[in-house]
Amino acid sequence: MIIVRRIGAAILAIAAIAVWFLMAPTEPETPVVQAQESVRDRSSEIRSALADYALNEARTQGAPQQAVVNGWVAKDLLTIIAEQQNEALTREEVPPPVTPATPIDERVPALAGLLVLGLALAVATSPRPTPVAGTDAPARTATSEQPGLDNVQQSGFYSGQQ
Repeated sequence: MIIVRRIGAAILAIAAIAVWFLMAPTEPETPVVQAQESVRDRSSEIRSALADYALNEARTQGAPQQAVVNGWVAKDLLTIIAEQQNEALTREEVPPPVTPATPIDERVPALAGLLVLGLALAVATSPRPTPVAGTDAPARTATSEQPGLDNVQQSGFYSGQQ
């Protein structure tokens, strides 16, 4: 019976090592992050429109001419804003980066299953006490005997005899 127990323990140990290394989860892949194209810098166009406004403003001689010059600069600046918005809306859409999902480690339940098998092996191969002939009670084992107890009982100390 002890040989069966040792062979079973060796098989369970090999199985536990195999489960640990063969069922290891794979490393999650990090996603490739693409940089989104930035909108073109239009500060030079804005400076040019404001410089034209300053030159035209200097030549005006009344409120009607100032209103016309203000309209021109407003048109130029709104054109720049519209081009910038159009460029921002028509560029390629880049999906946001996704964090990688960590794979589930299934080694722990597998090792728990091996533990249950080991306990079942221990119970199946453990020695059982043999019953005494003629009784249904199991025989006394060496661990349950207490030395010297028979001498005390034979002397009558517990029975009230003196």
